[in-house]
Amino acid sequence: MDQIFISGIAGGSAGIITDFIFFPIETIKTRIQASNNKIDYFKTAAKVNKYRGLMSQITVSFPSAFIFFSTYDTSKKYGCSHMLAGALGEFVTNIFRNPFEVVKNQMQVGLDGNVRDTLRSIYYGQGFRGFYAGFTTIIMREIPFSAIQFPIYENMKMHFGNDGFADHALNGAVAGGTAAFLTTPCDVVKSKLMTQRNQFYDSLRGCIKSIYETEGILGFFRAAHIRTMQISCI
Repeated sequence: MDQIFISGIAGGSAGIITDFIFFPIETIKTRIQASNNKIDYFKTAAKVNKYRGLMSQITVSFPSAFIFFSTYDTSKKYGCSHMLAGALGEFVTNIFRNPFEVVKNQMQVGLDGNVRDTLRSIYYGQGFRGFYAGFTTIIMREIPFSAIQFPIYENMKMHFGNDGFADHALNGAVAGGTAAFLTTPCDVVKSKLMTQRNQFYDSLRGCIKSIYETEGILGFFRAAHIRTMQISCI
């Protein structure tokens, strides 16, 4: 139990620090991905502070990381594979995290100037379910992400070692970067669904169809280089 608690604290603390450092980069990524053939958030939100929405991220950062690593280590303790443990960790975490993610994304693209206005706009526009926009997609992103990242990371530790900071950083960068790139299509769909206010996309399927028809296959890899670089560094 002590090890699980320590993992949760360590993961939560690291999450807050990295979120603050990389938030402007993530904001740029969100604006690029959320844009469609009707609105270019990269241009319309160009003058909006790139730290807008940070408080939503900071608020959820520590508990999300704590929940994930606690669930991950607990699952391994009861015999789950790294892949299954990671998947369980992501599912439990995102039940808590999704509403904060929706608020953050909408503020990042400049839809509101403060958290209160964003909360009101989401609730009065779609009700409570509005806070779970993109939930299916974020699960579709996070579970495969963990399923790719953790086996690569654990295998790299066995084959290349994990004795010092350099080994740990390299293993994490390769595992995280690979998972980040391969799951970018889900991240793009998630960004679009979480930032819409006028029901531009009528469903997850409709969003995927719209991306393919208006942007082609490459549309699913919007800002893949930013996402890959960001997560590799984390």
